[in-house]
Amino acid sequence: MNSPPPGLYARLGAMLALQYFAFGSWKPTMGLVMSRNGMGDTIGLVFIFAAIAAMISPLFVGALADRFFPAQKVFAVLHLAGGALLMLMPQAIVNRENAFFVVLLFVFMLFFQPTQAMPNSISFVHLQGRMRVFPYLRALGTAAWIVAGLVIGQSGLSAHPGIFYLAAGVSFVLSAYSFTLPATPPLLRGKEFRLGDMIGAGAFPLFKRRKFVVLIVCVLLTFIPVSTYNDYGATYLDAAGVENVATLMSLGQAAEFLVMLLLPRLLVKFGSRKILIIGALTWVLRCLLFLTITHGQVWLAMTVVALHGITTDFFMIVIYMYVDRMVAPALASQAQALVFFFQLGVGSLLGAVVASSIYNSVIGNATTSDLSAWQPIWLAAAGAAVLSALIIIFFLGKDAPEEARLGADGADSNPENSERDKKEQEAS
Repeated sequence: MNSPPPGLYARLGAMLALQYFAFGSWKPTMGLVMSRNGMGDTIGLVFIFAAIAAMISPLFVGALADRFFPAQKVFAVLHLAGGALLMLMPQAIVNRENAFFVVLLFVFMLFFQPTQAMPNSISFVHLQGRMRVFPYLRALGTAAWIVAGLVIGQSGLSAHPGIFYLAAGVSFVLSAYSFTLPATPPLLRGKEFRLGDMIGAGAFPLFKRRKFVVLIVCVLLTFIPVSTYNDYGATYLDAAGVENVATLMSLGQAAEFLVMLLLPRLLVKFGSRKILIIGALTWVLRCLLFLTITHGQVWLAMTVVALHGITTDFFMIVIYMYVDRMVAPALASQAQALVFFFQLGVGSLLGAVVASSIYNSVIGNATTSDLSAWQPIWLAAAGAAVLSALIIIFFLGKDAPEEARLGADGADSNPENSERDKKEQEAS
């Protein structure tokens, strides 16, 4: 294996750090900002539209990056547009322009959602045979998220609309930096364009594989607790009397950082299947612990937040890496976008609908500190996590020594793997 170009790891790491600092500036406490400004009953609607944006834009952008434009330039333009939209959001919140804010965030998400999967694709292209380095690079993104949380929390901005100004500034910096990233040319340039490429159809043959279908079903189930925590976690902790919510929630990213550093060795020792099972079961534990929190139990809140490291790294990150082993490099962008579509698109939509339906029926804009009202939300999330864990245990199957790789023509690049998948499908 050839040595990586000088500075490659640092350049990719800086990209991931800026990406997650921008994201970590607004995402963790956006729901809290809305609830504190009389927009609590709009939180669910905002995240529903965000999920719809995630279903629309990433696959289209993935096809463009695969075929027409260098990925790093697409990445730069998306962040430039996103930063401009972020600048408009604080005033909309202050004026309580609910409809305008929902529209702003929806349009912003059309630009922002594809950028969450693109750093993975860009990194995978340049890492090539050095894939085990990726968790360490991704850990830099987590570290940046922690710093963002500390900055927001310690400056007293956890519930302040000013978080969007900070996110906008970092987005502009990342946009300029992205033009300096290693060239990532479209891998399918010159290939005939088909309408299906706009929705990632090149990766659709993955649905013929039982393992991929099982993974997608588990993604949909697991994103019920994921969305519940992401959309309402900060609001719940605030109701439980936790101060500086952004600072406390950064503890989850600190735990994620540590787990990310251990992940490569854990994958070698236990395999992807066992890691996924642990991730799903940890979601069950996390939701049940949320049910036991009472006012003033900061130590228990810290424990629940810290489990974020296992639930995120052992599930979401591992699935991206698992699927990357299933496809040839020419389809990497569309495969990653397809997983993203089901994680932050369909999964987030399902989770947002379930969580917001319960939240609006029992809490809404009320300022009640009665934590018992939250029990239906966490029980529904725990039930979904239990189902996900059981499906992985009984239907995913053992890890194979070498995952089949889907070629750009939809055929398996390894005939032996193709035959194995056929037998596996018939057996199921």
